[in-house]
Amino acid sequence: MEENKNLTPETEENVDAVENKTADTTSKEDRKAKKEKKAKKLKNQALLRKGSFSVAITAAVLAGIILFNVLVGALSNRFVLEFDMSAEKENSMSEENIDYIKGLKTEIEITVCATPDDYVGGYMDYYAQKLYSVSGDATDYYKQTVNLLDKYSAYNNKITLRYVDTQDSEFTEISSKYSNESLTYGDIIVSCTENEHYKIVGFEDIYELNEDTTYASYGYTTNTVAGNNIETAVTSAIAYVTSDKIKNVALLTGHSKQDYTSDYQALLRDNNYEITVISDSMIGSISKEYDAVIIPAPTTDFLGSELEALSEFLDNDGKLGKGLIFFADASAPYLTNFYDFLGEWGIAVGEGILFETNSQNYMPEDPMTMGTYPTSSDNDITKGMNLCITGYNVPITAAFEAEGRITVTSLMSTPESVVAAPVGTAANWTGADEYPKQSYSSVVQSKTVNYDSDNNELKSYVFAFSSVEFIYSSYNEQSSVSNKNITLAAAERAVGAEDTGISFVSKTITNESFADSVTESSSRVVRAIFMIIFPIACVVIGIYIFIRRKNA
Repeated sequence: MEENKNLTPETEENVDAVENKTADTTSKEDRKAKKEKKAKKLKNQALLRKGSFSVAITAAVLAGIILFNVLVGALSNRFVLEFDMSAEKENSMSEENIDYIKGLKTEIEITVCATPDDYVGGYMDYYAQKLYSVSGDATDYYKQTVNLLDKYSAYNNKITLRYVDTQDSEFTEISSKYSNESLTYGDIIVSCTENEHYKIVGFEDIYELNEDTTYASYGYTTNTVAGNNIETAVTSAIAYVTSDKIKNVALLTGHSKQDYTSDYQALLRDNNYEITVISDSMIGSISKEYDAVIIPAPTTDFLGSELEALSEFLDNDGKLGKGLIFFADASAPYLTNFYDFLGEWGIAVGEGILFETNSQNYMPEDPMTMGTYPTSSDNDITKGMNLCITGYNVPITAAFEAEGRITVTSLMSTPESVVAAPVGTAANWTGADEYPKQSYSSVVQSKTVNYDSDNNELKSYVFAFSSVEFIYSSYNEQSSVSNKNITLAAAERAVGAEDTGISFVSKTITNESFADSVTESSSRVVRAIFMIIFPIACVVIGIYIFIRRKNA
């Protein structure tokens, strides 16, 4: 106040005003600073919340990924979670087989006499070469076997799959249990724990072998593995050990000039038939232990006593329940006695050979090798079947639809563009216009019915096939052809086993790679997507997100 004692009142007011203004300015700056500090604090808190939220989301995603992988790993041990991209689905089971496996109620054990690593790691190659003269690398086939075996227990927890090292003491115990069997490396034992039935599936049951005669001139031949039938072999073994039905058939070959039945016998055995070959030129009687008899391509006629034996077999003392299956041979003479016997069952066999006049329905340059088709889409035995391809068919028709206790049904038939040409007609025959065109049956079913004291229906069947090529033809292996399907379906019905389990038409699981079906153009597309488009898209999305977050 000393310094200001000479100031006038007006000057003092001015000084006070300046001081007040300065104070106000300082106060505003302080408030602004506090406001900025508070805003910064709020921003930091918001960023912290956003950061925490991002960290939480990232952690949740990582945890989800880890949990998903753990879950997939656990489920893959119990369920089949694979996606088969192979060209022929060689690592997949058929839907029919999967349904059958899932429906099993019986405890099944599948024991493989090998470890998975050794089976595909070289040991199987060694034993295949030593025991079956297999040359070449078949590792991919052995991998298929292991892959498909693993699926059995995955589809049904009542199926136990175990691999046993043949050098381990556990294998010694197994060998002792099956002491009457000569177990070798790679054998598969399928057993049912409830009835102690078992079946050994060996190398030749699983793998299709082709003979290589390259070095035949040096005195030896080798085999190559050409296909894998593991699905048919193992599941038919399961059906065998779980079934109480024993399917016995007698194969009557004594009237046949040639035996065309090797493939057919293999098909039946795959479906658990026990086959007895009777090669006697004259049949005195037929045992009732058989469920059906098969007469393939007879070329000599039957005597009256033999036909009586067939009739007695089918009648079975009035109990019926038997079957007969006949395959015709166009090269055979007319079998008067036997065809008269079939006529009593409503099956009429004519003379000649079928000739197709429609070029769209026969094989190139072979009008006698033609397509035949299911006669009715409503027939339960042919439901879902495609055409059959057979050559050198004899003319067969249904003599009547019903007569007494017998009903006759045409299962497969030709189009109405077929004629019955004379025996010996060649493929270049030009006389078809002089013969009537009509549809002929290629498969006929005849059924006789009786009833027991409880009014239960009893049935015996006779099936007639117009050609032996239903069971002996290169076309039978084609997946689109139903030759095997219809012959097996007829056998199942003839022996009374069509409702007892799954039926198998053996299919070969080829060893084609998915890579074989990838073209150069498709490869370029895949490379462009995953090496150019996808990385660029990721970079663009990343830049966009960075700019948005920076501006925010």
